[in-house]
Amino acid sequence: MFFIQMEEKIFDIDELTGTVFLSCAACMSVYADALSWANANKERIVKDPALADNIIVLSCQVTDLAVLSDIRTLENYMKKYVGKKYFISGCLAKRLDVKLEEGVQRLECPRKFYQPIEDKSLVKFEKPFWITNFEETEEQLASGNIFRNMYPLRIGKGCPFNCSYCTIRITRGKFAECYSNKLEEEFLRFEDVLLTADSPMINQIKEWHDIAIKHNKPFSIRNVEPSIVCGCRNEFLNLAKKGLLKIFHSPIQSDNEAVLKDMNRNVKDTFETIELARELKKYGVVIATNIIIDYKNFVQDFSRIMDLYDYVSWNPLWDGKWDRKKAEERFEKYIISKGVELN
Repeated sequence: MFFIQMEEKIFDIDELTGTVFLSCAACMSVYADALSWANANKERIVKDPALADNIIVLSCQVTDLAVLSDIRTLENYMKKYVGKKYFISGCLAKRLDVKLEEGVQRLECPRKFYQPIEDKSLVKFEKPFWITNFEETEEQLASGNIFRNMYPLRIGKGCPFNCSYCTIRITRGKFAECYSNKLEEEFLRFEDVLLTADSPMINQIKEWHDIAIKHNKPFSIRNVEPSIVCGCRNEFLNLAKKGLLKIFHSPIQSDNEAVLKDMNRNVKDTFETIELARELKKYGVVIATNIIIDYKNFVQDFSRIMDLYDYVSWNPLWDGKWDRKKAEERFEKYIISKGVELN
């Protein structure tokens, strides 16, 4: 584990009084969670932070670059809207080793299971910090836009796995699945559905395969771990052949055997997932993945991944120890000067 948990209160949103402004600088999973709570509590939401009693930034902590973005986002609100109550929610709220600005408190990620998302404007979705000159567009493969405009149908949260570099099992809380049959009506109501979870499970994918076939309605899916992909190979291929799988996203992280072993990831499953992605692409499925760049002292060639996948997201390895000065230096290296945009 990267960090030691310390004692500090983490508030629940129901403990707060007054109006709430929600800003999301995190992933689709956190965004969708917050949207579900906001849609269940519309009377408490304001879209103008100037009118809010509480300003909440939903955060990511996958790298120090993300943490820096979270903190800068909240600092901007604090500077512009003085005198509010300020909170960090999402994943960074659970990183008690990362010291927050004085006056900033921590908040559990708000969510309401099985709540349809009627109004996505109730949570401000911040621009992705890693894309220079980001533009909102309906083009799904434009930089930073993959999944952004889809309907996030939440099917679970958390992850039961133990990859060496990952802290999701702590920051997203206890692993939980939503019952597919209780989501079927929501699935049918909305278009361009993205099955949203930190780590979808085999049983869920098989159930959603059956639901999609039953209604002849397509979906996209993200964050399917290679070990899960291999257990659902036939289902994914069947969906692709029937035109019912739009975007398939599985985070392979690397195609280097030595790197995968060092990450505590299954080499065989990863390579089989890459080959399945290649097959899915033949049927018109958009294939997407994640990679980790600058992994320790390993030399990696990502050309095969870049040539195959339609969309590749990247993160530089982080040692998990928060140091703002180093984060600012790395931000300059990876985002400003180098301008790394592998997608």
